[in-house]
Amino acid sequence: MKRKVIYSSILLATAAMGMGVTAPTIAQERSFQLEEIVVTARRREERLQDVPVSMTVLNQDAMHNANIINASDIATYTPSLMANNHFGADSTNFAIRGFSQELRTTSSVGVYFAEVIAPRGANTTQSADGAGPGDFFDLENVQVLKGPQGTLFGRNTTGGAVLLTPKKPTDEFEGYVEGSVGNYDMKRVQAVVNVPVADSFRMRFGVDHQKRDGYLNNISDVGPSDFANMDYTSLRASFVWDITDTLENYTIVKYTESDNHGEPYALLDCNTTEPNPRNGSMPAYGALCQGDLNRRIASGNNGEYDVYNFHPDPSNEIEQ
Repeated sequence: MKRKVIYSSILLATAAMGMGVTAPTIAQERSFQLEEIVVTARRREERLQDVPVSMTVLNQDAMHNANIINASDIATYTPSLMANNHFGADSTNFAIRGFSQELRTTSSVGVYFAEVIAPRGANTTQSADGAGPGDFFDLENVQVLKGPQGTLFGRNTTGGAVLLTPKKPTDEFEGYVEGSVGNYDMKRVQAVVNVPVADSFRMRFGVDHQKRDGYLNNISDVGPSDFANMDYTSLRASFVWDITDTLENYTIVKYTESDNHGEPYALLDCNTTEPNPRNGSMPAYGALCQGDLNRRIASGNNGEYDVYNFHPDPSNEIEQ
């Protein structure tokens, strides 16, 4: 084996000399420079490689390229994170490593925006733990901390925590305007401007507005023709005041308004034969469900995106 290796080295060197290629050309040195990622997983700014916490970090560029616009999209790109969006994209809650929200309990994953806990959802439904519409623009990063975080982030973080870190005002006059269009008549506009008023005072203003038709078809002919639409506007203003060389005041004012039709359930299958695993009783409504499903199949309205609605004016509104 050693002789074969030596012979191979001699042949490669001879071939390189015969082609007029020098050894440094064959084996070029490459240098890689890692981008420094700053996180706040321990309530202070630190380099990611210095933090002994299991976490996933998505910066604004990664979210922009992946078109992450709501809480459900984060779970698609984050291992161990699941999102429950049964009550719509506006009212999504998280589960990490199996720690989820059960009925009559609060969520086990906390959501923080700029170090402030987001409003908690009701404990009678599995919904709404922050990270709502308009929270996913002009961010420094999104940090998903996996595992218990109660020491630094308080109660109800047994599963972990999701930290949304907005971009802080800088000492540069800058900004951007971005427009997007897509299917279902989607239109989105984002605009941000950063203004350094003085050496010790900086401001940053942003707006995010998106409107899109729904992708769920209403087959009941009652109320709107579609569901899961989007129509929200989010405004954000940030101010940084350097009071002294070691004391800083950082204030954020945020307003969000969302109004859509909501997201009803779709009927895909019925349980007519399997007993209830808890008490062994047979399903009482299986026959009624199957009859309804058979009528939908006969009329061709049994698709995954076909839903019922019996309210003339359904609405899902959020103002924060």
